[in-house]
Amino acid sequence: MVPHIIYGIIFVMLFFFTIFPTAEMESVGLTVDHLCSRYLSADTDYVMYQLKSTSVKLLIHSAMPFIYVLFIWLMMWANPDEMMVVQRQPSPLGETVWDVFCSAAGTLLIVAAVTVFYWAQDGWSNHPIAKQLQLLTSATLPDWRSVATNINDEYRRDTKIIIRSNAISTLVVTESWIIKTNMYVHNIIPQSEALLYAYKIDTKEVITDTLESAEFVNIGVKPQQQSRIKPFIIRINVVHIKDLRDRLQQPILVMPSVQFRTLTERFVEAFKEEVAQNPTVPSAYVPDEGDCCLACLQAQPDVKIAKYCLDVDAAGSVLPEQERCQPCGCRPLWCVSCLATWFASQQQRAERDTWLSKKTTCPMCRARFCVRDVCYLEGRRTPPAQEGEEEVLPETEQ
Repeated sequence: MVPHIIYGIIFVMLFFFTIFPTAEMESVGLTVDHLCSRYLSADTDYVMYQLKSTSVKLLIHSAMPFIYVLFIWLMMWANPDEMMVVQRQPSPLGETVWDVFCSAAGTLLIVAAVTVFYWAQDGWSNHPIAKQLQLLTSATLPDWRSVATNINDEYRRDTKIIIRSNAISTLVVTESWIIKTNMYVHNIIPQSEALLYAYKIDTKEVITDTLESAEFVNIGVKPQQQSRIKPFIIRINVVHIKDLRDRLQQPILVMPSVQFRTLTERFVEAFKEEVAQNPTVPSAYVPDEGDCCLACLQAQPDVKIAKYCLDVDAAGSVLPEQERCQPCGCRPLWCVSCLATWFASQQQRAERDTWLSKKTTCPMCRARFCVRDVCYLEGRRTPPAQEGEEEVLPETEQ
């Protein structure tokens, strides 16, 4: 392979991970913020930290293509034999593309340097963040520096909350401000003027020690009245929604299509979907009209644990005796929701992606069972139209 292509691939990877650092890179401090920690300090002056941070990132990111050009030139000077493939077989198109790339890399760096120099004039008054703060002035905060001082004072207090959305975006909520930070563009709005509405929940696979799924809520933020403040969107993990609500002055409006569900609630829905595929139990097991579920004491028992699984693993091998499911002699005592909740409570949270393939024991007789052994009573199965009121997550997302 041509050395230029090899070095190009390497530099593209370096450029990508410089912008989107991995957890491992952050743990060892290989990020722009950490490497410039002596120059950048959010604890003492949060707004100035953001002004300088965006400037440093712009210079570093703009310098990456030019650094690649310098590296190629250095390699051609230091190891001419290695780069001889390019010199012996010159291509007019290739030379033109390379010359254009070199010119563009140099121009990009010059433009970035001039831009940062312009931002830094008049005490950073020309910076986009400073101009945005200027839109938030009031009678008590007459200029952008007064607004910045107020934000800095609240940021130093313990009442703030910081929620990291992804590698380049962070949400900061203080007593009076909602701030969303991105790579270069920041969104700032006073809490007193903000209208927040949750309009969508989606699921994303998250790579930790194991591949897990997480629910993220998309929240729109816009001023309550006509304003020069632009609306924006924040996206956070559902587990942080309570902390966010506790820090907000205004409630979050929830659209009818949005339903916040815990991990157990999501599992219960998936559990019901799996049980619906199992055979029903004969009418001889139907409980009396006055019977109630022993857990919730509200719904009537509608399922029974009856051994129907084949006692084989995913590969089709027969399980040893100590791992097989056992017959349960208990009469119907539970509704499907309570039995699913019991099933989830007996599992390890770290293994939540495989809960449906696990086993647990009957709450009464302790007979071991799996989801294939849970059967609706004949005539008690909930119609699919009623079961499907909420979106059910696939088995791999539990």
